[in-house]
Amino acid sequence: MNTVYVNLSSIYSNTTLTQNNLYLKGDSTLQFILTGVSEEVNDVISLEINWGDSTIENYKRDLVYNYKEKSIFTEILYGKLGGSVMTDYNHTLSLNPSSNFTALTAQLLIYYSNGVYADIYLPITLVSESYYDNIKKFAINNTQMNSLSSSNTIANLQSKFNKQTYITYLQK
Repeated sequence: MNTVYVNLSSIYSNTTLTQNNLYLKGDSTLQFILTGVSEEVNDVISLEINWGDSTIENYKRDLVYNYKEKSIFTEILYGKLGGSVMTDYNHTLSLNPSSNFTALTAQLLIYYSNGVYADIYLPITLVSESYYDNIKKFAINNTQMNSLSSSNTIANLQSKFNKQTYITYLQK
């Protein structure tokens, strides 16, 4: 899991921020932790997350916080009375199987109670794993020795990760 911490002080006018490019290898789970967004001056009333892969999630702050159904630990830990939508959110990003790179841009759109918004962009590049990344660890299935003069060996190696067998020719 790859975690992105979002910290934002109190804002008084519309703000657009672009973060540094995030490089992820293979299919990855991305987690946004938004507890660092300040709500001291103005409360966050809604949050829109566009993960960049055509998935958009909307969250709104409840008018009345229902203490029977929701925990007060976030209020205690982060000092956000009455609840908040600024918690943590997870999403799995999948690499396009027909390409080695997939470029996405995640977007967080935070609306405040005073009418201003913060728009945060996070460029993401998903990189296909290489041949060696996919193999991970080997186990030797069997070996075959060729003639005594050459002393070459053919080994069948099986990946412990994906259970595929790789035929390997070892030369003297």
